Amino acid sequence: MASGDEGRLRDVVTEVVGRAGYDLEELLVRSAGRRMVVKVVIDADDGVTLDAAADVSRAISARLDEAGDADPTGSAPYTLEVTSPGVGRPLTLPRHFRRARTRLVALTTNNGTQLTGHVLAVDDATVTMVLSGRRGTSQQQIPIADIAGACVEVEFSPPPAAVLHLLGVTPPVEPDDDVITDPELDDQQVTDDSEDADDIDDFEHTVEPDDDGSPDTNGTTRAQEATR
Repeated sequence: MASGDEGRLRDVVTEVVGRAGYDLEELLVRSAGRRMVVKVVIDADDGVTLDAAADVSRAISARLDEAGDADPTGSAPYTLEVTSPGVGRPLTLPRHFRRARTRLVALTTNNGTQLTGHVLAVDDATVTMVLSGRRGTSQQQIPIADIAGACVEVEFSPPPAAVLHLLGVTPPVEPDDDVITDPELDDQQVTDDSEDADDIDDFEHTVEPDDDGSPDTNGTTRAQEATR
């Protein structure tokens, strides 16, 4: 894709995503054989549900179809992927840190200092972190302009009670050893068919062409990918 076409594609995607109430975090275009893959990463303060990603995917696909000869993707087949940011995504803007509040974040400052702690508060200029170590728990403010790189870390165990208290998070309830559970229930899987699916990072909406060559936007939602 030529740089001019990619610029027009970004304009279209940015408009559609913004109208839907989301921020465009990333737009990636790559070739996969004779097919082009367009990956759109969106986010919002309340996260992105599966249904919302499907709606955005269909809206972008419809807008590109309406462009006709001016479609920046041209006539080549393409796959449109709409996804929310996953763990490990770089945090560069105040809104990124705000949406990572209470999460464990690893960052490196411009002078090479490395810090790992939980995000307590964020404003337009600074991030306040809760740090814990052998000397106890402390708070530290870091100017966002001084951060060279930062990302959310995966936590495999709950943070100390003192950290949870500062973050305003209720500690998890410890299981009661006297409670007898049914072992048969451990093997059951629960399928959530509700509209709330904030923990799903990738949304794909499949759009297959009709017999006349036009896209069929009534694709199957798995996590959402639009294909032409």
